Amino acid sequence: MARLVKFTEKGPYKLEAGEETYYICQCGLSKKFPFCDGSHKRTKDEEEGKLYIYDDNGRVEISP
Repeated sequence: MARLVKFTEKGPYKLEAGEETYYICQCGLSKKFPFCDGSHKRTKDEEEGKLYIYDDNGRVEISP
C-alpha cells in the first residue's frame, strides 16, 4: 500500500464507544484499515515540510 498524505497527527485517533476502545488509523499505512496496526511508527522520523510515499519496499521522499 502506498501512502501520499500529509497529516498532522502522528498516531491513531482514540475512539471510545461505551466500554470499548478503538484506535483509528490516521496515517493510511495500516493493513487493518480503518483500524490502527502500529504502522504509523514508520513515519515518526519524517521531516516537517517534506512529502513521502511508503510501499512494501520502504519510504521514498517526494519533492514538494
